[in-house]
Amino acid sequence: MIQKDLRQKVEDVVSRASSGDLEEAVRTLLRGGEDPGGGINADRLVKYLMDDPQMEDEDVIWAYDRLKPAFREAFEEHPSFYYFEGD
Repeated sequence: MIQKDLRQKVEDVVSRASSGDLEEAVRTLLRGGEDPGGGINADRLVKYLMDDPQMEDEDVIWAYDRLKPAFREAFEEHPSFYYFEGD
């Protein structure tokens, strides 16, 4: 993906990344099944929120680094969710 387009998509996701929206995204992904080890992997959540299931790994990593603060803030409001291990 072109860096400018990726940056714009990330900014769009951050601007609408409310606690309720992220909760709904996680619940939607969970209805599709848990990832190995349980729960939802960060890359799967990023691809879902970016509406790009075929997103390249390096783009997922770049986007995730910029989305982490919004994820943390939103997930702190949901005690039933815990943040991704290692982050």
